[in-house]
Amino acid sequence: MNRQANNFYEFGQFRLDLEEHVLLRDGEIVPLTPKAFDVLVALVENSGHILGKAELMKQVWPDSFVEEANLSHHVFTLRKALGENKNGAKYIETIPRRGYRFVADLREVQHETVAVIERTRAHIVIEEQASDRPSYLSEGSVESRATALGAPHHGARLLRSPTTLALLAVVLMVMGGVAITVWRAVSGRQAEDRRGAVAPVREMKMTRVTNSGKALGAIISPDGKFISYFENHTSGAGTLYVKQRDTNNEIRLLEPEKRIFGGSAFSPDGSHIYYVVFDKRNPDGALYRIPVLGGPPVRLLNNFDSQFTLSPDGTQVAFYSTESDGKHQSIVIATLDSGELRTLLTCARNETILSGIAAWSPDGAQITFAAGPARGLSSANGAVTIRSIAVAGGPAGQLSPEQFVEVGKMNWMPDGRGIVFVALRPRVGNQLYYLSYPERELRRITNDLLSYGNYGLSITADASAMVVDDWHSTAQLWLVGADGEASGARQLTLGIDDGARGLAPLDGGRIVYVSRNAELDIWAVNDDGTQARALTADEFSQSHLSTTPDRRYIVYASDRAGASHIYRMDSDGQNPVQLTYGEPSDSAPACSPEGHWVAYTSTSEGKTTLWKVRVQGGAPSQLTDYESLAPAFSPDGRMISCVLPAETRGRLATIAVIPAEGGRPIKKFDLLPFGWYYRPALWTPNGQSLVFCRIENHVGNLWLQSLAGGPPNPLTNFKSDVIYNYAFGHDGKSLILARGRVAVNVALIENFR
Repeated sequence: MNRQANNFYEFGQFRLDLEEHVLLRDGEIVPLTPKAFDVLVALVENSGHILGKAELMKQVWPDSFVEEANLSHHVFTLRKALGENKNGAKYIETIPRRGYRFVADLREVQHETVAVIERTRAHIVIEEQASDRPSYLSEGSVESRATALGAPHHGARLLRSPTTLALLAVVLMVMGGVAITVWRAVSGRQAEDRRGAVAPVREMKMTRVTNSGKALGAIISPDGKFISYFENHTSGAGTLYVKQRDTNNEIRLLEPEKRIFGGSAFSPDGSHIYYVVFDKRNPDGALYRIPVLGGPPVRLLNNFDSQFTLSPDGTQVAFYSTESDGKHQSIVIATLDSGELRTLLTCARNETILSGIAAWSPDGAQITFAAGPARGLSSANGAVTIRSIAVAGGPAGQLSPEQFVEVGKMNWMPDGRGIVFVALRPRVGNQLYYLSYPERELRRITNDLLSYGNYGLSITADASAMVVDDWHSTAQLWLVGADGEASGARQLTLGIDDGARGLAPLDGGRIVYVSRNAELDIWAVNDDGTQARALTADEFSQSHLSTTPDRRYIVYASDRAGASHIYRMDSDGQNPVQLTYGEPSDSAPACSPEGHWVAYTSTSEGKTTLWKVRVQGGAPSQLTDYESLAPAFSPDGRMISCVLPAETRGRLATIAVIPAEGGRPIKKFDLLPFGWYYRPALWTPNGQSLVFCRIENHVGNLWLQSLAGGPPNPLTNFKSDVIYNYAFGHDGKSLILARGRVAVNVALIENFR
């Protein structure tokens, strides 16, 4: 679309800002998915004219296949967001059998800096009249001064002669060259514009602090002398370490024990480490404090299931809390010596979802957090923004309109001039960002192939260094007998990301899987590793594969319509058909054994439930009204296994069995350690047991749980690597695995400012 980057449109209470990519109502951001925003822009830019459905879809989804129902849905969303039914105003008119037309009174306005130029011009004219300077100099002087002040040039209508225009062109060229030279000399750092472009950067220095591949949760003491981290933080024998930066001497502060860790922080004076732990004594989590060089830990707060941020004076912590009704989330402040709690902010989870890890400002006046609209989180492009609230109380405000899929840990710079945080954006992965304050300009600090963890980030008091978690993972396809004997495992592919996000059997021994090249595409390969070829090749991400028993169709999740929805295509990659629509985010499809139904996971307004839809399409039906995910049909099609997620990190998730028509569980097995993502529990071909995955000390294996009850038994006996994904082969005599290594280490970064 032809968009004027510095222009915006106004209609009614609304302002459509093309530069910021936001719709505002009386100055407040109206939550819209990226595709809904693009539909609105296309309609507005063709205001008063009928825009045909085909043309509109071509503009919003160029070079990609989507169903017309997606367009109808986004128009419905826009009408709801604009409040057509509430205030009686009419914005979008439907022209039957033709398309849509934007009909509201519209005003195109140029950027506010035009007013700055005009005010500056008036001031200079007054100066010139007082000094009797030639008046022809005033035009060039106005534009030159405005440009020097950083104001974009929008004032062509002020020019009165060809001579003036020529002089102005020369002035602007000279000043533009000077500005670029000065910017390059002064900046010397990486900058990300609002379209994601990365400018040249001065070289940062990154040093690996650990090499075990099992360390994360990095924090650094304010004086920079100590670095602390966890090992085996989510499974196995977890422990806490501190390393002296100068001597490289490592001290183990806790003996290895079956435990899971949450957040951590150094005390303001660097003498103690605060950390959250889940173990047999604290199944619902507890906040502890331990001396930096070792000693007995002290429990400070019970029932503490959260990451946290420590106040600048070390007397309080702020954290997210989910209310007992499960329908609300709050930001809570706890006083450490008394345990007194104060709720700072409460959000209804069907409206707003809190994200990231809050950060207390150095002056103690505000707490920064991340959040997004519940319905907007289904968008593959994300809708999470950085926000802030005063510690004294009051409404929360948005620090930046920049949107992310997810935000991790945040840290204020010690001087209060900005925030460093970890965030996920599509096709970029987790990277480090810097948001200046109060200017609120965003730039990306890192631009590499590493992925940075959500829970490790800390900055020294002089801002000379910070520590982060760097992640490196690989996944390849493997084939092993259904008996799970590891000695017979054969590696099939050599990619770096094969099958982790989806795999399934095809006919003739072929395997279909998701692999990342530039994007997440669907590939097929023979079970001997030969003739690998891509079935999709576009700008969208595909995931969560299943195949019908006759292997005619591949069913998968894709973000090609904006949010993640369920699609099917022929086994050769042709004829894609969309099966689900709407605001919810749909994923994890599972085909029924007779090939008529697809069960899937649907997330809407912060709640995840199970649904099913016919393979040939139609209206979906709901299977569960309680938190549940990762469905898998039994071989006879009468039952579905699913996962009921753990309530806290210290408790086990449940594998449940429900009727294929939906309803309450008829069997439950508390087997799965807490995870941020759960794979389905697969049925064995005879329908007598369920197969699930456990990871202990960074090694993954499959286990069998008999439906008759009793303890589970190991199916595979691998001694290394993790299992990301698994499926039975087409004949039930083999297991297809996505296996690989996950290395998580602590890194020290200098020269990041």
